[in-house]
Amino acid sequence: MRQLVTILCLLLLPLAAFSQYVEPQPADYYKRSFMWEKKPQPLDYVRESDVYWGRLIWRTIDVREKENQYFYFPQNPEGVRGRKNLAYVIWDAIKAGEIELFEDDEMKIPLDCQKVIDRATRSDTVQMEVFDDYGEADYTTVFVPHEFTSDDIYQYAIKEAAYLDRSKSGMQVRTLGLAPMEDRFKVIDGETEYMGTVTLFWLSMQSYQVRSLLARKETYYRENLVQLPTWEYAFNSFLYSSFITRVDNVYNRAIHDYLTGEDALIESERIEEEIMNISFDMWEY
Repeated sequence: MRQLVTILCLLLLPLAAFSQYVEPQPADYYKRSFMWEKKPQPLDYVRESDVYWGRLIWRTIDVREKENQYFYFPQNPEGVRGRKNLAYVIWDAIKAGEIELFEDDEMKIPLDCQKVIDRATRSDTVQMEVFDDYGEADYTTVFVPHEFTSDDIYQYAIKEAAYLDRSKSGMQVRTLGLAPMEDRFKVIDGETEYMGTVTLFWLSMQSYQVRSLLARKETYYRENLVQLPTWEYAFNSFLYSSFITRVDNVYNRAIHDYLTGEDALIESERIEEEIMNISFDMWEY
């Protein structure tokens, strides 16, 4: 009897596999379902007694650099074959209420998602000249609705922890927070002037919801459509170019608070080298 059941199962396997076949979408030549079912990589457990050195580091990713352009493209909200730039990936999750936002990089002050949506899609008032049937002009106020766009998001702020772990015998880096930064402009006397760059909100990169979102979304980093990395992999593997803007210090200040221009860049590179040397020095005897 047991042999008969085994034979029947073997005979039914091809039928079961055939019944699960799903026609591919018009834009694809095979069914793509693995990405949407992917889970985030679990965070490594860090024991307090194993950490004997650590620093908090703030970095900036400029998407105008060649290595970081996949953060900015594609620019259309619909994306390409389900692939969107990072700003639209985050924006879709905010509208769906899938992730939690924070006002500060300590991730202590929650930010209402609806307030972020209202702020990004606020309407402008425009005075329009309207003529009546007698040719006389009058002015009326018209509300012009705005849609969220990623066009002016040229930078992302990163907060990370670098630490030495005895159990792993080396320098470890964990990304703690991510924040999109938007350039603001204003039209003055018909000319567009740059007003500054603002941080929109912070995401906790240790949140399961955020990591799950990034694990399900592809990005076009390599020219191979079959093996495109996810956003989670891009952050975990540091597939981006960045520069240090701040490290934890007694004055609690950023580099731009005491240096500007080329001097600030030199200071950023000095701190980078200092952290690397700490990692190398641990192997000296």
